[in-house]
Amino acid sequence: MEREKQRKLKLWLMELKNFINRTENTIIVVEGKRDKIALEKFGIDRVYALKGKGFHDFAQILSDEINPQSIILITDFDPEGETIFQKLQKTFSRYNLPTDTSFREELRKTGIKFVEEIPKRIFK
Repeated sequence: MEREKQRKLKLWLMELKNFINRTENTIIVVEGKRDKIALEKFGIDRVYALKGKGFHDFAQILSDEINPQSIILITDFDPEGETIFQKLQKTFSRYNLPTDTSFREELRKTGIKFVEEIPKRIFK
């Protein structure tokens, strides 16, 4: 079972990386710096961390400075991550920043609870 989840996680990482490399002006938003570092370890670029910024300030920065066509939203699956996910979706909507939650839903199927755990799961 664990091997299957690891396989799914590797496939998820490959699909995310390929998607980011194929699409211009799409970014990934994660909760914190460790989440950002975890994805960057696999060569995934354009990752932005919310940590330390208010929801509206962060949305304003993204809207004014980056103006992404789409934001892939990937937060943890603990209660705090779920709350942040809901708040970011709502805030981004107010700023007309389109979000993609499909990668987050696929990540949920791998059994990962925290984004920062991804490298540990892969490099066992």
